[in-house]
Amino acid sequence: MQPNSRIMKTMLVVLLGIVLIWPSFAYAAPKKGLLIYDTIYGSTIEVAYWIKALIGPENKLDVKRLSQFLTVDPYDYVIIGSYIRNEKPSDDTYKFLETYQDKLAEKEVIYFLTCGDNDETMVLKTPGGTPHLIAGRNYLIDVYEKFPTIKPVVVGAFGGRQVQPTLGTMDSMFTWLLGKLAKEGAPWEGLDIWESLIPERVEVFANQIRTEILGLSPRFDVEPYRGYWHSLQPASLSDPSKEKFHPKPFNEHQDTDRIFFTRSRIKGSLDDAITYLQTWAKQADIDLQEQRKTSFNVYYHAVKTYEGKEHTLHIVAAELTEDPGNIHISFRSYEKPENRKGVPEDVAKAEKILWADGRKVEGEQRQTITEILTRMQSTP
Repeated sequence: MQPNSRIMKTMLVVLLGIVLIWPSFAYAAPKKGLLIYDTIYGSTIEVAYWIKALIGPENKLDVKRLSQFLTVDPYDYVIIGSYIRNEKPSDDTYKFLETYQDKLAEKEVIYFLTCGDNDETMVLKTPGGTPHLIAGRNYLIDVYEKFPTIKPVVVGAFGGRQVQPTLGTMDSMFTWLLGKLAKEGAPWEGLDIWESLIPERVEVFANQIRTEILGLSPRFDVEPYRGYWHSLQPASLSDPSKEKFHPKPFNEHQDTDRIFFTRSRIKGSLDDAITYLQTWAKQADIDLQEQRKTSFNVYYHAVKTYEGKEHTLHIVAAELTEDPGNIHISFRSYEKPENRKGVPEDVAKAEKILWADGRKVEGEQRQTITEILTRMQSTP
């Protein structure tokens, strides 16, 4: 055999080998996903199939009720959705996490909640109870603490729906009691159907799964899929003019016998807000005590003595999914007016620092999903 023919033969063998093994390099099997949910009245299942539609029917995602699935083994990522009961996901969700925590620790995990309130600057104080963060993603705090080996890649909490005539006896009593305890008012009063879900949160959540888990481009054509949630049922059978959903105002102020409360938003990051609050506390001789810090909010006790009596002001700064680039900050005092003298003046000083240099964002205009996703992609 001539040298040239020997070289040609070797080259042919090499090329044939490349052709045979090329598919394993050029083609990566698509990830397989499982979305499991727990529901009582049906809201969580509506959101589950809404998420599946946004992720795309071409992607392999099984949707199963918690009581209907068999194993997590075949799946690369697992989406876990639950309703909220007593400020926590369902008992069956906890049992699932406890049973499969070792396997879930090795997979990409995503949490989502359908819940009553979505304002993650909320603090709840009950008679004899300790004030604490509630609403939205705050309801996952206990899950993080109990199952620290599970590291969620994406987390979402959207609000939800209450159809008052269908609530069970215990849920009806709890809703009534919560309405009485809600010092800032209960938005569901007078409604047969009350909704708090923010569609943009669901859409951003599904797009985070597309981009961060599946490596796909974000989906901007989301409007056609809102039919999974929007209902034609009236908010009140006795008064069809009432609306089911009233977005919370970004800027509000209450000074009543029950509460002193302000909420506003500013341009900037959570770290910016923390710096401004620390500056204010130092200037106002306030002991700023961090109670909890998460990836999206921080909760402080601001402690100061007024007229010989120690007072605790509750402050929360939060980044909300539907409003990227802005921070929402709330101040709350649960003392009677005669016991909170000096508090309004100190809060006014804090807001002067927070709102300086045109940082305060006025009005109620909400960003479109395109604007939200664009801003999120441009943020380092």
